[in-house]
Amino acid sequence: MENQNSSFQYWMPVRILFTEAEPDIREEIAGESIVIVTDPFLYESGVAGRTGDRLGNADVSYFSKVEPNPSTDTVNACAAMIREHEAKTVIGIGGGSSMDTAKAAACLASSGGVIGDYAGKGKSFGKRTVRLILIPTTAGTGSEVTNVGVYTDSETGEKRPVVCPEFYADLAVIHPKYTYTMPRSVTANTGMDAFCHAIEAYWNLNSQPISDSFAVQAMKLILDNLLTAYRLPEDGAARENLCTASLLAGLAFGQTRTTGAHVLSYPLTARYHVPHGTGCAVTLPAFIRISVEKAGKKMQTLAEALGYIDVEALADGVCDLMRSLEMPVALREIGTKAEELSGIAKDAMNYYPQLSLTPAFMTEETVFDLLKSVY
Repeated sequence: MENQNSSFQYWMPVRILFTEAEPDIREEIAGESIVIVTDPFLYESGVAGRTGDRLGNADVSYFSKVEPNPSTDTVNACAAMIREHEAKTVIGIGGGSSMDTAKAAACLASSGGVIGDYAGKGKSFGKRTVRLILIPTTAGTGSEVTNVGVYTDSETGEKRPVVCPEFYADLAVIHPKYTYTMPRSVTANTGMDAFCHAIEAYWNLNSQPISDSFAVQAMKLILDNLLTAYRLPEDGAARENLCTASLLAGLAFGQTRTTGAHVLSYPLTARYHVPHGTGCAVTLPAFIRISVEKAGKKMQTLAEALGYIDVEALADGVCDLMRSLEMPVALREIGTKAEELSGIAKDAMNYYPQLSLTPAFMTEETVFDLLKSVY
């Protein structure tokens, strides 16, 4: 099949618990000292505290300083807390930022050092000795089932993706009701992030039959449910379907990695401080259009499976969905200036191995042309 490996492997060591009931994870805890990693909102609203309260007599500490696009300083501070408390279990609860922080901090607590020793420096984490449990409260990142984390360098502002087998959690717990209170903008951004994960896994030069199956199902669920969840936040069926979609998209891109839309999100989020989902999605229709360069037949098959006549109609449909979600569909809408496009294209080349998985000809010039097309 076009754009698909004839030889492949699929490795997913994470145990997944998808539950309608409030999760009880007391039997999953190792040791008596636990650190829960979360963001200020989930800590102050009591969501993280309810998880801690259900852990019986365990000694629970909270690291609640996780910011969007977590910094290397934040990861290092979290790891220091885990070491200080000699925690044997780390629970990441929240969006991708909290879960990514928990992944790296748990590994640092086991291997020592700081995240800068590993992110972009070639040093590998040793075996993680701290138990890791991840609980998403958004439907979008899929971080609970991937071995990927992305961190913002506190000194340079650059994004530092890290891929590490020790980042796979021991347990992922998905409880759709945790997503009911997401602000509408977060519902939109995380939903489109999941769609990007799925379609980038599908057209990826590393794609394979298992990831394709998960990706297509995820895209169908998102197209059928995202706008409903955005407009009716407590629609239980829509929320559950989006949680399923996010999970499936994570199971897909965790094998293939992401491509150009995610690569461009790195400079866009760093420069303009937009949410990650916006940074990915704003260029997505343009990437859909150019994906026919190397994956024309496969993308036509996808378009028809999703109910569109062709790839161009699929790109238009995604753009229309984003407008309905009140998301920007042009770079100028996030504050980009025309004279900055060449610098963004140049920044993208720093991630060429990931960029090259896009099914199109990716050079600094072609990326610049794509950026101009969505300016």
